[in-house]
Amino acid sequence: MQYQYNLKPVTLYVSAQLYEKYQLQAQKQGRKTAELIRNAMQDYADEHFKTKNSMKDIDFSRTVTLKAGAQDFLSDDSWKEDFTSGRIKL
Repeated sequence: MQYQYNLKPVTLYVSAQLYEKYQLQAQKQGRKTAELIRNAMQDYADEHFKTKNSMKDIDFSRTVTLKAGAQDFLSDDSWKEDFTSGRIKL
């Protein structure tokens, strides 16, 4: 992970023991302590700050296998509006 732009300086209060662990690990890896902390924050954000996709973001053509006759139904786009407009909740 590289952070070249758009960095905002922040102040964090952590225990001395935790910070020392980060310092030791950074030294072992030949990296900066701040880099490890940024990576840890990014990993946490990636895991816990996920955005939910709406139905209109899903490409159904790649997620389902169609049975015979279903293609005719799906080629009529009128049903899609019901799902993407929110009128039908799953």
